[in-house]
Amino acid sequence: MTNRFAATAFHFAASLFIFLVLVGVLLFSWYPSPYFSASGGWQGLRLVAAVDLVLGPLLTFILVNKGKSRRELVLDIGLVVLVQLSALGWGIKAVYEQRPVAVVFLDSSFYTVPALAITSQGLDLELLDAFGEEQPVLVYADRPEEGEEYERFARAVNEDRIPPHEQTWLYRPLSDNFSAVVRSTLNIGEIIAANADMKAELERLLDRTGTELDDNYYLALTSRYRNIVLVFDVAGHLLGSVSAPYKTGTV
Repeated sequence: MTNRFAATAFHFAASLFIFLVLVGVLLFSWYPSPYFSASGGWQGLRLVAAVDLVLGPLLTFILVNKGKSRRELVLDIGLVVLVQLSALGWGIKAVYEQRPVAVVFLDSSFYTVPALAITSQGLDLELLDAFGEEQPVLVYADRPEEGEEYERFARAVNEDRIPPHEQTWLYRPLSDNFSAVVRSTLNIGEIIAANADMKAELERLLDRTGTELDDNYYLALTSRYRNIVLVFDVAGHLLGSVSAPYKTGTV
């Protein structure tokens, strides 16, 4: 019984180390703030935790038995590690494919675009390099209104089921179109008046950036799991973000 608990504890410690490394990668590389909460970072993390911290150690606890020979124990542990690594690899792959690679402004809001949305179209993510070095890159999408471009756009939406903000041929540099973007700036004063937590969060951001409330532009980021307000300065540089307690934007 002691061997079983010792083996399980050792397996859990090793799994926890791997999990903490992955948390760091998620937070600082694949899902930088504020996209960790907005684009499913927490959901992906729970999936990986279930596989890494629960599945592997649980199988070890079940299979390790002092009555087994050394050869049997080695085979059992090897099987556990193989199952865990296979499941963990699948989970990491799923999280990696859903990482946001572009934040696209369309109509009146920004939208996050996961890597899989682009690669599933047979496109290379390197095409985003033309729009900047940020990770994820900020871009503007120019919705066509008529002619052949509109027909192409409509076919992609209706036949190929590609949402407008995931149609990369519509992408334009955000800096060249920021004057159009700021027309959709939110009435932030009215919003924070009804949301004390958001107001406090915004005040901390303003203090950190040395700006006043009226110095900046406030644009909605509509994402799968949570809405965010992105804060830009007058030159179009992203200063930060605050959590938004409402839904906004359509596609």
